[in-house]
Formats: sequence, C-alpha cells, structure tokens
Amino acid sequence: MASMPTTISTRERILAAAAELFARRGFASASLQDVADQLGITKAALYYHFESKDDILLTVLRPYFDAAEEFLNRHSADQDPHLLLTEYLDLLLEFRTALDVIAFDRSVLNHPEVGEISHGQTVRLRRLLIGNAPTMEREIAASAALGAVRAATALARNSNEPDVRNSVLRAAFAALDTGL
Repeated sequence: MASMPTTISTRERILAAAAELFARRGFASASLQDVADQLGITKAALYYHFESKDDILLTVLRPYFDAAEEFLNRHSADQDPHLLLTEYLDLLLEFRTALDVIAFDRSVLNHPEVGEISHGQTVRLRRLLIGNAPTMEREIAASAALGAVRAATALARNSNEPDVRNSVLRAAFAALDTGL
C-alpha cells in the first residue's frame, strides 16, 4: 500500500513562519500581518487558527517548555553536573528556534506566562547544578555555567558543529568547576 503524501497544515505553516519571524525580528517587532504576508494568507486566516499573537507565541514555545520540563523531571541534584550541562546544551540545540525567540527579544521574557515558566525552569536547573551541598560559590558557578551555555549557544550560529559544541562545553565546565 502506497503511503499518502504528507501535507503541512495551515496551522503548522503559521507556527513555522511565526517562529522564524519572532526569532529573526523579535516578537515585539513582528506583526500578525507580517506572518500572514509571509504565508500569502489573510490576517483573518490567522485568527481562524489562533486567538492572538500571544497564543501563537505560547504555541511556538510550548514544545521547548515541555521538553525542558521532561528534562528537569529526569534529573536529580546527585547527578554529575557535567552530564547535566551536556544534555542541557543538546536540548537547547534541538530547540534552537525557540531559544532564539526567547533570547533576542526581552519582551518575550516579560510575557507573564513565558517569564514564569522560563524563570521556574531556570531556578530548578540551577538547583540541579548546585547539587545537594549548596554554597554561595556553587550557586555562582552554576549560574556562570548556565550563562555560558545559553549565551554561547545563542551567539554561535553553528553551535551544532562538534568543535563549537565542545568549546561551549569546555567554557561551561570551566565555570562550573570553579565552584565544585
């Protein structure tokens, strides 16, 4: 039996176009009209699928937030923090567009739901990196290591290349190891 050709739904096309525009131009700067124009559809067609621009933003980011939640639930504070950072970097690379949407427009983190989810997940991740014996030095080192992974991933456009990925990890490990 021949397989049916797959088609991308209008909803999926809207999400892909919006994610690309939000990542490239920023959430605040990209309008719904911009998304509609990129797809060659009307703004009314967007509203058929989504209630608002915020609804699109949350739907674009939901797969990343869900994967991050699953990641955090799989780990504990007694695990090797180097392994945790490595897996976290891989998560960021997998959801690169979501990271770009969040990283390049402060208005996204100021969004009530996005900010709350992002902050909560960051706090949990930092606690995992700090481990079971928290000290101020470990807290600073964990924050620096997270910053190294996030910033380097956001800035290094080719960070899925092994050399760049390894450089990001070395920098993050160096920051983390100062507090261990």
